[in-house]
Amino acid sequence: MVEKVIEVKELTKKYGNLSAVDHISFDVYRGEIFSLVGPNGAGKTTTVEILECLRKPTSGVARVFGLDVVHDEEKIKKKIGVVPQEFNTFNRLTVKENVDLVAKIYGVKSGLKQNLKRLGLWEIKDKKFEALSGGTKRRVGIAMALAGKPELLFLDEPTTGLDPQARRELWETIRSLKKMGVTIFLTTHYMEEVEALSDRASIIVKGKLFTTGTVSELVSKYGGDIKIVVKGERRAETVIKRFTKNVFVGEQGNIIGTFPNRRDVAKALLSLYKLSGKCRINVVEPTMEDVFLRVVGGRIDESGELIS
Repeated sequence: MVEKVIEVKELTKKYGNLSAVDHISFDVYRGEIFSLVGPNGAGKTTTVEILECLRKPTSGVARVFGLDVVHDEEKIKKKIGVVPQEFNTFNRLTVKENVDLVAKIYGVKSGLKQNLKRLGLWEIKDKKFEALSGGTKRRVGIAMALAGKPELLFLDEPTTGLDPQARRELWETIRSLKKMGVTIFLTTHYMEEVEALSDRASIIVKGKLFTTGTVSELVSKYGGDIKIVVKGERRAETVIKRFTKNVFVGEQGNIIGTFPNRRDVAKALLSLYKLSGKCRINVVEPTMEDVFLRVVGGRIDESGELIS
């Protein structure tokens, strides 16, 4: 049986009449990457800060490694690492000095060389923090969090503001942490990031949790139909109609068929390939963007704002 690293039941955090977190429940299991996904102001950071013992809940239960976040703060903090959304550290210290400092605070051997090599930081260990790029600074933050040898790592919007290349490089770093056996709790508003990294995810908006599951479960349940798009072959319309009633002609004369399952898609594709080797065929799978749209009724833009 897989161990529960985090247990949240009916967790609520109120500020006056405002419920920043509103009776949410979910579990996180050892060794997985779990994503809490939602727009700005959804309650992601508040939830994380409660689990990190930085805020006290108004009601409900939150346990980390079976320890209560209200009564066992000191024990929990010894077992977790944290990289906050607005991460910063000592600008005039080098990468090595910043990581060593955290290790000394925790009273542990940092394993500095192995740690920095694993994160691609060994070659720049003597560079000052202030001279680093945004993506490299985030990796230094992870190295500092790992210096305390945590079993659970919280990454709050770790790739916000990074360019696409830096974002993907950081994804590789996060995947490597999972291979090390670290459980990762990730908050993000990027659906592509959820798909690329998550074992399981929960969608949260305005403090309310909408759904939780593996990415494949969420896409299968809420993502909608699979599409076949055929360019350059009008006869494809007749072929696709053998396998689905949902066929229409799109922009630029493309023939589009929608299918509820992959089995019928496979049959249609086989017939289409026999029809002509010249037509261009694309299969469009539903994504977490589609899931969010169907579950919440809106999309999240690049800046993290909810668009209805």
